[in-house]
Amino acid sequence: MSGGTITKFKTPAGQIALRQAGKGRALVLLHGLGGSSKSWDRQLGDLADIRHIIAWDCPGYGDSDDFPGGKPTCHDFAKTLLAALDAADVDDFDLVGHSMGGAVGPWIARLAPMRVGKVVLSSTKVSFGADDPTSYDMRLAERRAMDDRMFGEARAKGMVGEASPVFDEVASIAGEIRETGYAAAVSLLKGADNRAILPTIEQPTLVIAGVNDKIAPAPQTKAVAETVPGARLEIVADAGHAAYMEQPAAYNALLKDFLDD
Repeated sequence: MSGGTITKFKTPAGQIALRQAGKGRALVLLHGLGGSSKSWDRQLGDLADIRHIIAWDCPGYGDSDDFPGGKPTCHDFAKTLLAALDAADVDDFDLVGHSMGGAVGPWIARLAPMRVGKVVLSSTKVSFGADDPTSYDMRLAERRAMDDRMFGEARAKGMVGEASPVFDEVASIAGEIRETGYAAAVSLLKGADNRAILPTIEQPTLVIAGVNDKIAPAPQTKAVAETVPGARLEIVADAGHAAYMEQPAAYNALLKDFLDD
């Protein structure tokens, strides 16, 4: 799998890889802590006939360089994404942020309000580290102690469950995450608190939750929808933390309906 073409673009934070497919108005996809641009394979394939799909590897993940200093904030990642899009000659775009990407997405919307048309926040929270900082320390300890296969499987168990038909794919993607990139992303999430910025989002916003999500339970994602003015909430049935992979037809239909409205 893993469709699309990877191209690296120079930014002040180093080379950033963008996986791209299709033509039309840009739709930018931001993965979560346990993902990468590969996580969006079903969107790169299914939506490329109507959109220019752009999935990034955040700093330290996939083909992107590590973030300088290793202690990024959501604001840092937002500026880096915008710099990569500038280098790729992408002006206006719509945005999908999943989990960690949903923590960064609101900052992109605020930094570039004239460029971001619509915002989708998927399986994410209002705040992260403030709720349970020890869980992120535990995940980083797992990355340092386990080999790639064991770590990938440990993360997949929490994201989709062992019985999921996409378990092996989720585990493979998670197992590819470099320790340096993971440590930087964990640092970002431990400091991520969007209680102040979410109410300032002006763009039309869709919030998506998986009914069986254990990492960002539906009530926590619902709180995001209640914090963003005018946001619409949709719950995906038979999905955990990776509805875009587990139920791609339902997930993509929600995206199409919202983006075309």
